[in-house]
Amino acid sequence: MNWKQIIIIVLFMMGMLTACTRQEEISLEASTTEDSSSEGMIIPSEEMKLYVYVCGHVKEPGVYKLDEGARVCDALESAGGTLEDARAEALDQAVMVTDGQTIYVPGIGESQNEETDSMEDDGRININQASAEQLMTLPGIGESKANVILQYRDEHGAFQTVEDLMKIPGIKQGVFDKIKDRIKV
Repeated sequence: MNWKQIIIIVLFMMGMLTACTRQEEISLEASTTEDSSSEGMIIPSEEMKLYVYVCGHVKEPGVYKLDEGARVCDALESAGGTLEDARAEALDQAVMVTDGQTIYVPGIGESQNEETDSMEDDGRININQASAEQLMTLPGIGESKANVILQYRDEHGAFQTVEDLMKIPGIKQGVFDKIKDRIKV
């Protein structure tokens, strides 16, 4: 990709961002100029939306926007369902999702603790369940490396050992040495 293409893409993205911001301002202005006779009345607000990251053994891993009150089963459905080798029974699908939650669907042969949190009492981060934000707490792992780790995990499945992390481009022995005592599978 040459510089001209990069500049065009950046300008296009800035234009989209400006357009979205302007649309929000127009929406805000419209809501503040409503008839004053509605003062004191309770006007139901639009139902809140939640964003969840569904990954692991699902057909279409990614971030999904769900209605407030949605459950894990709704998130799995949004991700196209589970793969044949998924252990969906390892998840409590009746639990309501929370905004920013990561839902990891393990595969057959993967261990899944009762807790779905990626950190246990020992404080180490489970690289098979961690979100990008959790990975970014590790030294030498920024946003781009965290996203590459998540993408690698989605494409190749769970890490079998912590050393498998070095199969990812950009994670060499030096970075691994800094984080090896803070991660687990």
